[in-house]
Amino acid sequence: MNSCRTLQLCIAGGGTGGHVMPALALADAARQRWQSLQVSFIGAERGLEAQLLPERGEDVLLLKMHAVQGVGLLHKLRVLLWEMPRAVYHIRRHWKKQSPTLLVGVGGYASATGVIAAIINRIPVVLYEQNAVPGLVNRTLARFSKCIMLGFTEAEIYFKAKQTVHTGNIVRTAIANTRWKNHSPPCLLVLGGSQGARFLNQTVPQACIALHEQGKSFTVVHVCGGDESQRREVEDCYQKVGITAKVMSFCTDMPNFYACGSLMIARAGAMTVAEANSIGLPSIFVPLPHAADQHQTYNARSLSDQGAALLFEQQDNNANTMAKLISDTLFNSQQLQAMHKASCLICIQDAKQRQLDVLSLWLEKEGLESTSS
Repeated sequence: MNSCRTLQLCIAGGGTGGHVMPALALADAARQRWQSLQVSFIGAERGLEAQLLPERGEDVLLLKMHAVQGVGLLHKLRVLLWEMPRAVYHIRRHWKKQSPTLLVGVGGYASATGVIAAIINRIPVVLYEQNAVPGLVNRTLARFSKCIMLGFTEAEIYFKAKQTVHTGNIVRTAIANTRWKNHSPPCLLVLGGSQGARFLNQTVPQACIALHEQGKSFTVVHVCGGDESQRREVEDCYQKVGITAKVMSFCTDMPNFYACGSLMIARAGAMTVAEANSIGLPSIFVPLPHAADQHQTYNARSLSDQGAALLFEQQDNNANTMAKLISDTLFNSQQLQAMHKASCLICIQDAKQRQLDVLSLWLEKEGLESTSS
């Protein structure tokens, strides 16, 4: 059905793929349900969204913003007293022609300015927290929001119970339709994130060399991030001992990447954990040690505590301990099957429906009809 009148959803935030990709997934899902809905974005010039959103032809307002975590006092004062008020002014000016019906803040420093502008303009705000430990922006602005959608139930303790809805994180349909299966010989996936992970790029190849020297038969698909020189360096580590490995700086076909794997070693960003869980992909998560509030560790524990994954702390570990963990898991089909089953049991399959149901409380109230109604 067509909408009674044109309404607009604005999604604010970004900075990293952990914020941008959930924002895009939510936008695509909302457009599918409400075909006449207009979706716009607010992001930062320094964030990943500055590249991805224009490439997709999205309506995006990019702001000159910096983060306030991990910086000195003078830098924080500049952001809070100059950059943020200036950004809020630009947003409200941008909205003079048409204000959004609803704003969703997905986290990241650009999210704060969008939420503040919405509060001033009396626009309803919904927050979307992807991680098991909420970020600073969402913790700070929670009191001003109508609802907080949680990717992990573990985040509930940081907010008032009446504000939260455990929706899970939306996983792209092509990934959600991918199903895990073991391979012969087994295939090890390595995923360090869009920027790459030096620890994984150095440690995993060395661990694989040790396993190869023990006579183990396996293949590797390694997404190393970084530039071409880094890719060649990682590729050379495998090639010099004869390990069959495909090494990429960046993967554009994630469903195929996941489908190749018997076991994955990865950082524990919210979306990586959600995608592995959706597929039922046995995984060894290596949380980023310096992630804010150790949120990656808690993301990983949401699966490891249920037997659906293994947690490998980077501190005090090396290629030898990594090799043993890979050996005990990759070549143990019963262990892989048990992890797969445990993952399937705890997976939220209807995260998209749950999030859209939250948004419908404001969008459909204002006159937008769902195509699924």
